[in-house]
Amino acid sequence: MMNIEWIGKKSRTRDNPYAVFSGTMFGGPATFKVLKKYRNDDAAEYSAWFIVATTPATGELGDMGDTYVADVVPHLQLTEVDGREPTNDEKLEVATLRALLLRQPPITDWF
Repeated sequence: MMNIEWIGKKSRTRDNPYAVFSGTMFGGPATFKVLKKYRNDDAAEYSAWFIVATTPATGELGDMGDTYVADVVPHLQLTEVDGREPTNDEKLEVATLRALLLRQPPITDWF
């Protein structure tokens, strides 16, 4: 995740995301599809991704927009990278990123 070269590339469609994070959020199943990232260092303060989020609050089509990496990674699991199951190295990178983000104060208070 942290080393994948997404910077400067075009946004992908909701059917072909760079990565998918899934889990439980807002009282039900949640899926966040990463369509674009803006910075190389996802652990940096205010790093953001362009995503489509599907939660109980959004309906089945979901909502598209920017979100802070710190609002996704600590709460959801990496379930897909480029249409395939994530490798152990990719899972380790996300676990490392999660640990770094949890040491920082939360950026938003809506969780």
